[in-house]
Amino acid sequence: MEMLLKIEEREIYPLVEIAKIGRTEITKTIASLLHGWIEKKVVGMYADGKISLWKAAEIMGVSSWEMIDVLAERGARIQIGRCTRPRDHVSVAGM
Repeated sequence: MEMLLKIEEREIYPLVEIAKIGRTEITKTIASLLHGWIEKKVVGMYADGKISLWKAAEIMGVSSWEMIDVLAERGARIQIGRCTRPRDHVSVAGM
């Protein structure tokens, strides 16, 4: 899918400068920045309990295992099942 975007001139200058310094095409620079922003938003939504691990992986276009790696790299707490807060520690040693 392609999409045309209208970007105001004051927002283009920093993109052009970043592309020049990084010696990349402007479209690659924008795609990279957009990917980083999407990853940050998805990790935040997951951490806030707004989306599941599966949904986060779907949005990012990666497997669940790869999404776990992304979350770990970003320092997000991995949630298992529907539990959104840590459960009390239960010891089975005395049973």
